[in-house]
Amino acid sequence: MSYSPKSTYVPGERNTPPADAPTRRTVLSMSEFLHSGPLDIPASTPSDVGGGAPRLSSRLSDSRLRFIKKVPIDPRSDLCSPRDRRAALAVYDEAIENIKNGKGHHIDVETEAEAKIETILGIRSAAPSHLVFQKNLLLPIDPTYAEPRIEASDDTLGYHASWRLHEWRQDGWPALIPGRAIEKEKTMKGDPSTWRERDWS
Repeated sequence: MSYSPKSTYVPGERNTPPADAPTRRTVLSMSEFLHSGPLDIPASTPSDVGGGAPRLSSRLSDSRLRFIKKVPIDPRSDLCSPRDRRAALAVYDEAIENIKNGKGHHIDVETEAEAKIETILGIRSAAPSHLVFQKNLLLPIDPTYAEPRIEASDDTLGYHASWRLHEWRQDGWPALIPGRAIEKEKTMKGDPSTWRERDWS
């Protein structure tokens, strides 16, 4: 008779979602998400970068690299979930690309990117009517970050976030502020994981 050892697998190992995702730390500043030491790339000099748009593009690229170095892909992290990490990097990438291609005034692009990244990371809060959820120089960020924010640790399978996104789109977002969807969410009862069974029409 063959012997099969009992599995010792623990949820959260091998980068699988942990059974209980950690609660995100709050009252943070952007510096807590950025590596403060040297980067493993040659530093740009003023002559390499130039002024205006190239300088801002370089600054955002530096911030992006520091963010990547400080925030690994880790479902057990209480600093930044993989979901929030992906969303922040998407804003970095779009902003850097827009500045390089001259889409919009580069300072305005940087300002908008900073507001959206800080909202994603929970450094600042934003009501559903906030500009970060509207298309301006950059794409709007996901409704999951609108107050009341849907934390990744409370929505590990994404049911609540999917429900909100669907309802906002049904209500004309991002062209319109989704007032009906916001009021509807306030009336929803029970665990958001059951909302997928509700009438989505």
